[in-house]
Amino acid sequence: MEFVDKQIAQMIQDFEVFFYVSSEDFPGFFDNFSEEVQEVTYKIGKSETGAVFLKGEKSFLVIPPFPVEKTFQGDRGYFMEQMDREFNLGIVLLRLGEYSLGVFRGRELAVHKTGTQFVGGKTRAGGQSAARYSRIREGQINDFFKKVCSQAREKFALYEGSIDYVFFGGDSKTIKTFLKSCEYLEKFRVMKRVLNVRHMKLGSLKNSLKEVWKFRVYEI
Repeated sequence: MEFVDKQIAQMIQDFEVFFYVSSEDFPGFFDNFSEEVQEVTYKIGKSETGAVFLKGEKSFLVIPPFPVEKTFQGDRGYFMEQMDREFNLGIVLLRLGEYSLGVFRGRELAVHKTGTQFVGGKTRAGGQSAARYSRIREGQINDFFKKVCSQAREKFALYEGSIDYVFFGGDSKTIKTFLKSCEYLEKFRVMKRVLNVRHMKLGSLKNSLKEVWKFRVYEI
């Protein structure tokens, strides 16, 4: 199940015992829990944000959108603090030939840029013409990546010292290749989760914050 932040805030009111588990300790922390809990945690495998285990008559495992920085047992206080925190986020939506990026200060989109640049499609033709076309297309991709990286540098630099995390949305293969070519983004904490966003437009960028704040919830 995927819950947005308001749904989670309602849900956790029914629980008193919370186990906060960092990504480094997940899922091994649950080795001494019941088989039902272990089955769920090891099925998930790795979690870059760790997990929160809500223990009660019905128990739930929650994968939060932002990392649990340390492992401890507590109450709902820490959860609520994170829910209320105003994160500064860099978001980049990317597919070949189109992009939309910006910086959110809390829930406000403070700065943004959306654009397109032509990148030819793949071809199945053989021979020298195909090889030449492939080289041209590779050059178009490189030029496009340089443009997006330049725009990210320009916009993110305005809030460089205060950006907590950077999220990407769009085509995962394109994103993976782009990150290898944009050294500037190495100074940020780039999350591995790719946001489920179809269109690289300003409206999609504004709505992407809802995707960022989604929690994955597993009933035990």
